[in-house]
Amino acid sequence: MLLSVVIPTRNRRELLLRCVGLLREQTQDPRSYEVIVVDDDSGDGSADAVEALGTPFKLRVLRLDKASGSGAARNAGIEAARGDLCLFLDDDVIPDRALLAEHVAAHADRERVFAIGRMTQKPPPRRDWYAHEFANFFNRVFEELESKPPTWATAWTQNLSVARADLLEVGGFDAGLAKNFDIELAFRLWRRGLTARYLRGANTVHDDGKGRAGLLADAKLHGTNYVALVARHPGMLPRLLGWFGEASPRELLLRRLLIALRVPAALLAPIGPLLPGAGRRQIWFTFVARYAFWVSVRRSMSREKWARITYGVPVLSYHAFAGQASRDRFVMPRRTFARQMAALRALGYRAISFEELVRGLREFNPPPRKSVVLTIDDGYRDIIEVAQPVLRRHGIPATIFLVSGRIGGENDWDADGAVSGRPLLTLDEIARLRSGGAQIGAHTRSHRSLSDATDAEIAAEVRGSREELEAALGLPVHTFAYPFGRHDKRVAAAVEQAGFLGAGTSEPRRVRLNDDPLAVPRIEIRARDSLPKFVWKLWFGGP
Repeated sequence: MLLSVVIPTRNRRELLLRCVGLLREQTQDPRSYEVIVVDDDSGDGSADAVEALGTPFKLRVLRLDKASGSGAARNAGIEAARGDLCLFLDDDVIPDRALLAEHVAAHADRERVFAIGRMTQKPPPRRDWYAHEFANFFNRVFEELESKPPTWATAWTQNLSVARADLLEVGGFDAGLAKNFDIELAFRLWRRGLTARYLRGANTVHDDGKGRAGLLADAKLHGTNYVALVARHPGMLPRLLGWFGEASPRELLLRRLLIALRVPAALLAPIGPLLPGAGRRQIWFTFVARYAFWVSVRRSMSREKWARITYGVPVLSYHAFAGQASRDRFVMPRRTFARQMAALRALGYRAISFEELVRGLREFNPPPRKSVVLTIDDGYRDIIEVAQPVLRRHGIPATIFLVSGRIGGENDWDADGAVSGRPLLTLDEIARLRSGGAQIGAHTRSHRSLSDATDAEIAAEVRGSREELEAALGLPVHTFAYPFGRHDKRVAAAVEQAGFLGAGTSEPRRVRLNDDPLAVPRIEIRARDSLPKFVWKLWFGGP
């Protein structure tokens, strides 16, 4: 198997010579690989210096007529390559002695993969605290790949190998991108059926020498490019822009405030060295780096789109209702519920169904700004007696998750408490709720906990609940809620195999665009929640 190593270069003569020199010292047979240096209008004599090197392998230099970008330079290397595999390096990396052998071995089984080699960021001088923290962060990213599988989003062309036939099939790199052309290529390879493979032993040391200003500029460029990539490939949305809400309420508030005030990230970075303790400096670096990225994202899109992508959706979870106050957390008083629904309207929220939400997650289509979802578990008769008049008055649809084997019966799964023995909806009452705009989802056949059940029991409870409801109601049932919110990979797989589009959990936070449709977080609203507490949960989630 012949390996073609492609190295673009521009104005990095000494770094390039070091990289090629280290490749010359590789222990494997030099006849099994070639090195192609693509001189992208460097003007510093890189091409002449490389050609003057004495190498045991085949070395070629491609001289492009004009500066055409890194993507185009790599494409020129792909076209010129004679190998079965193409390994892409940068001219600012220090390759390990095992690099070539590791990449060749990754493709030996002929599986269609793109192999991602390990990278280590060379620490800069301590005086540049921001660059030093970046190196620590960068290295942790690759350390985490030891325990979790890589994806297209973790591909780097500084150390990436792909079969040449697969590169030609997808059309190579997108030459129009100034940055992030690596993950864009990896995404197209992934859509063609290739899988990512992480090579711990194929290490390179990255020595780009960037300081704080250059790293902040990179973060901003990432933000701009990610918006463009998502517009081109909507399937990239969850991974690239779906993580805005992965932060504490305090960080989210501060980030939004600074973005609204248009504070430059460059003004925030110098605060880092003034903070006591390495832990605080690390936290501040993470905040500033994320902030620089999201400032650029905000400037690249409209206010409406920004809100749809970053605010998330609260999915509210209710159980039982009563006409008067109750001490039980699951039994919502009529007056409290009415105030909450009035607050939704006053705050400008628009209610959508649970099915509409999970379809949006699957289709990478963010729901409208200020969307909210109302769900009611178990299907007690008091929904029609207490909740439905309030919902109808405010024009709010709800999704009711029914226990299919207990319709018309009572709660026999709770041994005590206010909902134990509570009457459940009949088929006629369910029909009345549906005519009023309610949607129906499944909640198993008997409300048993699924995480401790056998595979056969899980399938009977999950698939059985859908089949029973569809037969009884004469309509398709697309959504599911896990009893007690408990689930694991086996349970989620059974829900997907049963044909459900999405399922609700009990994780108490807003839904983000990178959430799994089969594990949608829901915020439980308790009977004793005050109106301020209700509004806090709307904005930030929480138990």
